[in-house]
Order: sequence, then structure tokens, then C-alpha cells
Amino acid sequence: MLNAPDKALLVKLFYMNEESATIALRKFRVQKNVKGGKGPLTPAGLLKLVKRFEETGKLEDRARAGRPCLKEARAPCIAVEMEAIASEAASGTISAPEAARRLGLPPSSVRNILRRILHLYPYKLQSCHELLPADTAQREAFAKWAFSKMEQDPTWVFNILWTDEAHFSLHGDVKSRIWATSNPREYTQKPLHSPKVTAWCGFTGSFILGPFSLKRSAQ
Repeated sequence: MLNAPDKALLVKLFYMNEESATIALRKFRVQKNVKGGKGPLTPAGLLKLVKRFEETGKLEDRARAGRPCLKEARAPCIAVEMEAIASEAASGTISAPEAARRLGLPPSSVRNILRRILHLYPYKLQSCHELLPADTAQREAFAKWAFSKMEQDPTWVFNILWTDEAHFSLHGDVKSRIWATSNPREYTQKPLHSPKVTAWCGFTGSFILGPFSLKRSAQ
């Protein structure tokens, strides 16, 4: 369910873009940083909102008789459960399926309420290597050494066995999401030498070695 500022923004975008509901919704998703899905309304829904605004001068939904919407009734419970899950995770990440499991609700219903009622969207938690104070000096020393070798022998670099690898961590790292109203730009640090399974491949200027799979332990 849209709040009043979002409804006002949609109506404004509708009039600013030659009364095109499709363009207005697209620009709304860009401004609100909504990555996927259909967004808060369909074009037909936005046209109904604009029509109601033109007829009544109001953006609020008409009062409805009967029981309150089940999604709106469940939203506070889901919000509390999501906060509890975030407090339990060291990185503050939240699992919508876990919230659904704890509340006994379908995951699709929880995701729908998060997006449409609570206006929360999933953002991927970025990962970066944990750098220690001594790492900068070591990398600088290696770069200077490599440049000096290339100055002595320009073909030296073609005889190096270059390697590439993909790591599958064993310390519980999974796809992490933060549900928020805007992108929090959060990062999480990972130990550089945590236990992992590695797919490894090496190559030089003349041949390819591998690929191989191997298990690495913490160093």
C-alpha cells in the first residue's frame, strides 16, 4: 500500500511525463531505487489514482466496510520479526524466507507485504577482502619488484604462471540481503584465509594448467 508522499509523487510524475502512466511508473521505480518487480502500481492502477485525484482532490483510498485488509494486519508482525532476525545476524542481514518460516506464512506473502505495505526492498550486501595494516606495504613492494623485473627482461612476464580461482567458503557465507527503503551501501568483511573449497586454474603464454578442485584450510 502506497503512502501519501508516494502517491503524490506518482501523480506528479504522471503529469510531468505527458500523462503517461507507464513512464511515470518507470521513473518512480528509478527514483525509489526499485530494482525488480512490477512496482507499487500497474498503469491501470495509476490511472485510477489520477482519476480519483481529479474527481475528489484527494489521494486517500475510499473507506471500505468490513474487516481490515489481511496484508495490512500482518504487516506489523512481519516488521517486528524482520527486526528480530536482523538483530540476530552479525551483519544485520535479513532473510524473508526465515521470517515466513517463523510466522508460518507463505514466503511469497511475506515478500509481497515487505514491498507493497512496508515499502522495503532487498539490497545485496557487498563483500570485500579484509585488509590488514601490513598488506599495503607488501603489495607495494611486490609491484615495484615486478616492474624492475620487466625492465630487465620484457619477456619475463610471459613466463609467469598466472592463476585464477573461485572460492566456495565454508564459514557459512550465503547470499545476503538487507531489506530497506533505500540502498544502504553496506559492506561486510570476510577473513582472507577462511576454510574454503577452491576451483583453480593456471596459465602462461603457452599453455593452460587445470582446472582443479581443492580444499583449503585456514592459515
